[in-house]
Amino acid sequence: MDKHDFMILDIVHQHKKEQQEHIRLAVLERNFWKRIEGDVTLSVGQARIGERITRLYLDGFIQNKNGYMLTKKGREQLNKMAAEVNTAVAS
Repeated sequence: MDKHDFMILDIVHQHKKEQQEHIRLAVLERNFWKRIEGDVTLSVGQARIGERITRLYLDGFIQNKNGYMLTKKGREQLNKMAAEVNTAVAS
């Protein structure tokens, strides 16, 4: 799992928190592209948003029930990665 997979989990989490509903695929993709717009290290071919979402789904980090949402495993991974980022920034 890399920073872009983490970004997808964060987008799903933020949408749920702000909108109180599951995120649709089109909205997830649009928000992902908006966030990486300034990232010159990632090309369209490297992003492979569909493959990333599929892998997160198959690995049990997200589920699709009339829109995408985090699973318990996904929330735990998001919290773990956020803690690691905070620790790295504090150092």
